[in-house]
Amino acid sequence: MLKRIVKNLFVLFLLFSIGGGVAIYSLSRVTRELETLIKLHRVEIIRQNLIINLKTVQSNLFTLGTTFGPELDVIVKNVISLNAAINRCSGCHHSEEIASKLRNLKNLIEDYKGAISVFITTTANPQRVRRLKQAAVDIGEILLTKAQEMTYIAHKRLQQRTQKALKEVGIIRYILFFSLLGTMMMGFVVAKGLTTEIVTPLKKLSEAARKLKSGVLGYTVKIQDHTELGELANAFNDMSLSIKKGHEQTLSYMQKLKGLHNLALSLHMVSRESDIYNELIQGLSEIIAAREYLLYLKSDNQFEVVASLENTDNVMRFKGSFPEETINRLFDESGKRAVVSYREDHISHALLPDELKGYESLCIMWITERNNLQGFLLIADVEKSEITEDDIRLLSIIVNNFSVAMENIRLYKDLMVQMQRLKEAQEQLVQAAKLAAIGELAANIAHEINNPLTTILGYTELLKEEEDIEGIKRDLEIIESESLRAREIVQQLLEFSRKRPLKIEPVNIEALLDDIKKLVLPKMREKQIKLIEEKSHIPVIEGDRNQLKQVFLNLINNALQAMQNKGTLKISTGEKDGFVFIEITDNGIGIPDDVLPRIFEPFFTTKKERGTGLGLPISYRIVENHGGRIEVKSRLNIGTTFRVYLPTEVPSEKKTLKV
Repeated sequence: MLKRIVKNLFVLFLLFSIGGGVAIYSLSRVTRELETLIKLHRVEIIRQNLIINLKTVQSNLFTLGTTFGPELDVIVKNVISLNAAINRCSGCHHSEEIASKLRNLKNLIEDYKGAISVFITTTANPQRVRRLKQAAVDIGEILLTKAQEMTYIAHKRLQQRTQKALKEVGIIRYILFFSLLGTMMMGFVVAKGLTTEIVTPLKKLSEAARKLKSGVLGYTVKIQDHTELGELANAFNDMSLSIKKGHEQTLSYMQKLKGLHNLALSLHMVSRESDIYNELIQGLSEIIAAREYLLYLKSDNQFEVVASLENTDNVMRFKGSFPEETINRLFDESGKRAVVSYREDHISHALLPDELKGYESLCIMWITERNNLQGFLLIADVEKSEITEDDIRLLSIIVNNFSVAMENIRLYKDLMVQMQRLKEAQEQLVQAAKLAAIGELAANIAHEINNPLTTILGYTELLKEEEDIEGIKRDLEIIESESLRAREIVQQLLEFSRKRPLKIEPVNIEALLDDIKKLVLPKMREKQIKLIEEKSHIPVIEGDRNQLKQVFLNLINNALQAMQNKGTLKISTGEKDGFVFIEITDNGIGIPDDVLPRIFEPFFTTKKERGTGLGLPISYRIVENHGGRIEVKSRLNIGTTFRVYLPTEVPSEKKTLKV
């Protein structure tokens, strides 16, 4: 294109040079002609001056001797001017005819000068003077006639030449106009052609670039040009096709990555080895198109096919087994790397066992576990006839995932065995715990029931021997008291095990605590225990009033039992994080650290003969069924704090729970 631009610019320069040359030549010619005309007009002026001088001399001759005649020196001066005029006129370039006439004029002027000289210098008689004067006048007339004749002829020729020059000037003007116009038109045509040659391919390239930008990959332009624009078009076409090819390769690679992702997920989601084999082969067929896929795994000192997939019937298939030493040799000779072999590649083809040399192309991916060869994946006759580095990387990832999945299967099997063993051991432990709990429960129940029964039996024996009515009544009261104690134990046991629905209703916690306070005030006065209340306004909650009353009454009674005389009981209420809380604090003996974790266990008690160990477990169950919780903090010989959290509204799933 650069050569073409230079060539067209040279043509434009040549055209304008020709037009300029024609203009310069025409102007030069007109200038020369005008200069000649100017000179001729100057000569014409000289001739006119000659005639004027002749007429002046003639006039002076006629008036000489009169009162109006000029002086002789004026005549002499005019004669000198006449001589000078003829000399200037003779010095110009004339035609031969005019030159001849000028020579005659010059001769006549010499005669005229001589006659005037004689006339002026003669002092003879008047007649001679008149005769000499007349002779001079006659010569002057002849000279004037000749000069006028010559001037007329020169004037006619000058006029003709002037008209011819003016005509040539007009012609040259047209020549200049049309030459410049033609040059400009030709220059415009050349420039338009050059611009078209440049702009048209650029427009095509611009349109192709827009097509490429809009997503029409592989779009090409046809520009038959051997210049730089043609090279640019070819480069653009190569770029567009390369982008299309790269896009297709990217899409293909993304599709393979998608298949790799799905295959990796499927490999790690199955739990049977046969399923993993099938998933591997099926997934490979979706990622890399080939005629045959074979999976070999080591078993009993040889490698056997455990899964295969055939895409055509016209291929050689080898589904036998390989001795371990054969595959190990190939594994070592390949440097433990993937084996890619083509039939025409005799070097790598020679490494293969004879059974595998019938394939056109072959790829073997090794399956290892902790650097130990466990098997290999064989892909035969890839459709695109070339196995790229990207394919090798994908296959390596697949094989690694397969190895991990196989190891996970084995670990999963071991885990299931261990889980089964653990489950059996757990069941045994649960059964033992149940038996122990039943034994402990039975022992506790027997112990709790046995104490009042022993007392009852003892006093029954005394009744048999008692004769005093007062003594009998006293014994019967003791028997009644112990019987009621036994009944209370049975009732608490039934209360713990009985299923009873919650009776949900609005509960004012502050009013509930006031009712409980009335029940425990006598005992508090008896033990001289001081009550401190720090109540804040809390909302009405939903709950079972009677069961909540049992919880707080139980916690307060436990606090009173834990304190000696002149203790302090503190009851606080508040709201936190959507819950109301009730805090009961005493400064009693506290709970030991080894006992604190067991206080909510059924039948666990530190009250020995005075407790059943069911109060706190029942309270814990009631609070839990209301959607709340109980927190305990205790320090030995300092005191204990129970904080009960209750939601303002019992969750719907808790409303149907049983205690």
